[in-house]
Amino acid sequence: MRRHQYAQAFYWFSRAHAAGHPKAAGLMYTLAHLAGEPSDSPVIWRPTTEPVVLWAAAARSHRVFTATGDVDLLDRAVALNREAVRSAPSGLPARTLMLASLRDVLRERYDHRGLTADLVEALGAAYEVLNVLPTGHYARLRSTQLLIALERARCQAVGANGPLRIAVAEFGRPALTQPGGTPQDRATLESSLCAALLFLARDSDEDALLDEAVDLGWAAVGRTTSAHPDVVSRNNLAAALCTRGTRRGSLDDLNSAVEVLRVAMTAVDAKHAASVATTLMGALSARADMMGRARDRQAAETVEDYLKETLQGAPAGHPQRLLQEIIAAHGEAAVDAARRALDSLPPAHVERPFVAVRLAQALRDAGRWSEAVEVARQAADLATGGSSVVDANMILGNLLMSADEHGVVVHEGEVLAAFNAAAAACAETDYAYAKVKNNQAGAFIGRFLRDGGEPDRQAAVAAFRSAAEATGSSVQDRLFAARCWAGAAREADDHADALAAACAAVALLREFGWAGLDRDDQVQSIQDGAAMPREAAALAISAGQPELAVELLEQGRSVLWGSTLHLRADLTALAAHDPARAAELEQVRATLNKDGGLDQEARLRLARRWQRLVCEVRELPGFATFLGPATFDELVPAAAEGPVVIVNISAIRCDAILLLPGGAIDVVELPDVNVPGIDEIARAYLSHLAAAAMPDAGWLTHECARSTVHTTVRWLWEHIARPVLDRLAWPTESTTPPRLWWCPTASLTALPLHAAGRYPRSTADRTAPVGLPYAAVSSYTTTLSALIEARRRPAPADPTLLAVALTDTERGHAVLPAVAAELRALDEILGRHRLTVLADSAATSAAVRQHLPAHTWVHFACHGWIDMTAPAGSGLSLRDGDLNLLDIADLRLDTADLAFLSACYTRLGTSHLPDEAMHTAAALRVAGFRHVVAALWSINDQVAPQVAATFYRHLAGPDGPTSADTARALHRAVAELRAQHPTDPTLWVPFVHDGP
Repeated sequence: MRRHQYAQAFYWFSRAHAAGHPKAAGLMYTLAHLAGEPSDSPVIWRPTTEPVVLWAAAARSHRVFTATGDVDLLDRAVALNREAVRSAPSGLPARTLMLASLRDVLRERYDHRGLTADLVEALGAAYEVLNVLPTGHYARLRSTQLLIALERARCQAVGANGPLRIAVAEFGRPALTQPGGTPQDRATLESSLCAALLFLARDSDEDALLDEAVDLGWAAVGRTTSAHPDVVSRNNLAAALCTRGTRRGSLDDLNSAVEVLRVAMTAVDAKHAASVATTLMGALSARADMMGRARDRQAAETVEDYLKETLQGAPAGHPQRLLQEIIAAHGEAAVDAARRALDSLPPAHVERPFVAVRLAQALRDAGRWSEAVEVARQAADLATGGSSVVDANMILGNLLMSADEHGVVVHEGEVLAAFNAAAAACAETDYAYAKVKNNQAGAFIGRFLRDGGEPDRQAAVAAFRSAAEATGSSVQDRLFAARCWAGAAREADDHADALAAACAAVALLREFGWAGLDRDDQVQSIQDGAAMPREAAALAISAGQPELAVELLEQGRSVLWGSTLHLRADLTALAAHDPARAAELEQVRATLNKDGGLDQEARLRLARRWQRLVCEVRELPGFATFLGPATFDELVPAAAEGPVVIVNISAIRCDAILLLPGGAIDVVELPDVNVPGIDEIARAYLSHLAAAAMPDAGWLTHECARSTVHTTVRWLWEHIARPVLDRLAWPTESTTPPRLWWCPTASLTALPLHAAGRYPRSTADRTAPVGLPYAAVSSYTTTLSALIEARRRPAPADPTLLAVALTDTERGHAVLPAVAAELRALDEILGRHRLTVLADSAATSAAVRQHLPAHTWVHFACHGWIDMTAPAGSGLSLRDGDLNLLDIADLRLDTADLAFLSACYTRLGTSHLPDEAMHTAAALRVAGFRHVVAALWSINDQVAPQVAATFYRHLAGPDGPTSADTARALHRAVAELRAQHPTDPTLWVPFVHDGP
């Protein structure tokens, strides 16, 4: 077809288009796009050249540009389109399409070069197109979308958002109410409006705009499928969700943003890869900050690497690339990237404050403090509202707080002014609010310490209180605030407020048990506030509220195990009242409790659903405390069979809280006990025992350990156990000693309270032995609730025992030659018919999991071990690997009764989380065992079979063995061993009982 034939065909298509033919416009565009071949000579227009020919030539130039990337051809397409529009008569039907083509190529050139002039000219064409198209015309949706996108780009470049507001109100929203257009065009307009409204809402407090943006984003995404996702629509929606999630502290929004973007990443093209990666990085980082989730930080780093790769093919010098380079850069590269962006961005560009903040951070990280402060001051001056004001003043305030150390002059009141400005601009619902208020409080404290003004201290307390109560902020920031609030209030002698703060901190600690967090994240998060339950209890005791002290200690102990038990709660009462909710809770927890099969995003969704359902149930009449912390009255049954002694070790005061049968409570103050002292005793005790357990340990090392144990148990007797016995009015010796339960805290959890006493150190020592073993049958419990729960099931009538025995793991552990004798004793005492043996090569993790549910008792004779840095990895060493704490606790053993751990370190937790009971004995209790016999440290291989044999003999009853007297059976077995080795407590002290 020759050129004059193209023109003739185009003329008739134009007439058809003017008459309203539905397919004419598409045919006109196709014809113009194909006019000529790449090998044809370029069109040189003259005053007489037909506008249609110019337009066709422009389409051809653009087509070749798309194929080759030659930007000169893009310039030519702009020029040809511009001339076509100029020369076309106003009544020419195709002029509207020429204007549209000019608009599009100008926008594309802006995307390559970032010249604001192209945006302005493109907008002129866009407005003219819409003014020509009649209401209801099928092309208005697409044309309106392009207008909104152009206005947003211009607002971003020049800073004024008034024209964008007008475009949204006068063109965008009305277009959605009009008929016509394809579903794809409607989705594209919805997505563009989503991005525009997000832009308008970003630096304002117009939450309605943000909600509208999210709704439009979901509508746009809903018009596509996950199999064929629209990347731009998903990216715009995710950006809106991420902004709303951070502004309102909504984890649900952040979760949705991540899910939406993960689908987008499966279909992303080179053009949009950097934008999607940037948004995904932001969503993951925000969720990591809100939840303390290491997995999200690692994922964000992976996405950052991907972003760096995609930026290599992005147009150099474009504002969007400059901003993305800053996000992906570190060190001096970040300084260079930020400076390039500041030099290149228009003076009024809305992202200049962001760039200045990143530059200040990069300069700080590079140690260039003075420059960082000056840039931060500029950032604060540039910021005009919303998050930019918060970010700029936060970095400025933090830099100024340490400015003196770097020789930087700080203006009077400048630090507080910066944090005040950040606090004023930050909404209470924003997830950064607690962090902002904490910094503001720190500035008030700094001025109080300098000037001594009481109003400053009061302002600091108020700021810490506000941060602690900021429900949208991260639990970590809120817990930090609550701790500081408690400390500041106590220093101000406001003990009632200090107690309120401490109670708030303990409640926040429970949040770390949330099922959506990985166990390592839970452990890491809880460490900073691990002492708060003890401090809170001490404050409650000082306030004359020992019952509250018991409640607080119960809430704040074993939080991590509590999260597992939380998902196993009895739903019978709820099922009778609201069967539908009970059924949904059952379904959610059944899925959460499954081994594997759940990806992380699915687990997060289910964990959040569980939370929401629990909150809904608490709104029902009579269910306000559903799955909540136990009240004192609910904890009283723990002492039904004898006193429970909770020994609270706190920096404020140390006490033994006696919970007595019937609900009475008494407090024994321990004036000679303090945190540093007990820490040092525990350190020396554990280090000497560890040295003695080494294979090459000599006689002197063993003697040192023996002496240390003597010293330790005597100190425990004189300063803790004896005062408790005196308050109970119990004699120091009894032929029928009563039961007594211990619930120690802090470093005391590692020490042998059950063996507290004074014993002869040598055969020549005529010291009469005296101590707890002669006065009481001692047991331990991690929490009062665990003790109550263990009593709900009676001892089984006809127990069967699974014996797991391993002489040699063949994985480098020391050989245990006495294990065979231990097995023979079990066979002799219990009988072969009660016994299932997994020995040596049969003692595998899989075999243990398979056989445990069929047995009520289990006996492990193997190596136990503890990982002080990652306690969840501690456990039992079997032939094929380790059975760790999480493996054990995940078991659901509804008929489990007694576990005997003839293995080292099975009731020793970690020093940095002593109150969390991260040890094998506790894991077995969580799995369902009522009684656990375990070891506080390493046990002698020759002694272990003797203790085990004596123990099982004392379990014999007229109708066969029973666990009803487990504690007394161990008490007697250890007494026999102590009688044989009265001067060596290292042999008989390690054995302990945990349970009813």
